[in-house]
Amino acid sequence: MKIRIGSRASHLALAQTQIVIDALKSIDNSLDCEIVKISTRGDRWVDRPLSEIGGKGLFVKEIERALLDGEIDIAVHSMKDMPAELADGLCIAAVLKREDPRDALIYNNASADKKILANSTMEHGGANNQLKGLRPGARIGTSSLRRTAQLKNLDSSFEVVPLRGNVDTRLKKMKEQGLDAIILAAAGLKRLGMDNIISQYISVDIMVPAVGQGAIAVEMRDGDPLYDTIRLLNHRETEICVRAERAFMNELGGSCRVPIGAYAEVIDGDISLLGMYQLDGKLKKGKIAGKIDEPEILGIKLAKQIVSGTSI
Repeated sequence: MKIRIGSRASHLALAQTQIVIDALKSIDNSLDCEIVKISTRGDRWVDRPLSEIGGKGLFVKEIERALLDGEIDIAVHSMKDMPAELADGLCIAAVLKREDPRDALIYNNASADKKILANSTMEHGGANNQLKGLRPGARIGTSSLRRTAQLKNLDSSFEVVPLRGNVDTRLKKMKEQGLDAIILAAAGLKRLGMDNIISQYISVDIMVPAVGQGAIAVEMRDGDPLYDTIRLLNHRETEICVRAERAFMNELGGSCRVPIGAYAEVIDGDISLLGMYQLDGKLKKGKIAGKIDEPEILGIKLAKQIVSGTSI
């Protein structure tokens, strides 16, 4: 059986697509997987922040169109790039096991003895309670409204410099513009084999990740006979956590134009959900726990509590 897999053409996107192919091959080694590279507007328009040019959908619309037109059979996305609403006729068939959900700080010219590296067995929360090694007024590169809001909340003297492009481009811009540091998703760096450049992993308690950060989504047409095969790739715990996070985002009308973050994990059979939202210039965070079989209810409930100011 031949499966045409739609993917963006970046090194990271192709690395994630290869993860999906390897998983499919582990199920049925006879599968013939073809990668179809698709250029999106988000890849082409790198001179402005996403919040100014249309948000997350810019990374998926062309790929979804290829799905709907039958040019590809499945599409591989970073879950954090998925908009709140999918195109009609499409579904997320599988969510692969999540990589490290944290954001990572990369210093400019960081030497090995300066690096503050987390132990590989460290929990995602609680250990690092501040951004170490950054001077007051440090210039930090990121175009994420979510990261910007949380950086300024940590230290209002930080200067946030807009920065887009692939990993190599951002590293180059950091040096060219003399930035003190940049922030990238740890998952992407690990999948590229570049986690050696990470200076500090930022605890999710300090910088709440993007919704779905670290997870890979496989999208396909509703009712496609290939669904049962693709569904075998699904990691139930990750899917449940992402459903809670996306319900939180959807309730808040989430897009790249609003600073929103959420991170859920399964602890002792229940879901623990952490969320952040900036409303009228004020950063709000909250946390909630609930039943594993009610992720959407939990996400909606936390969103309402944060907006009303009743969250913990």
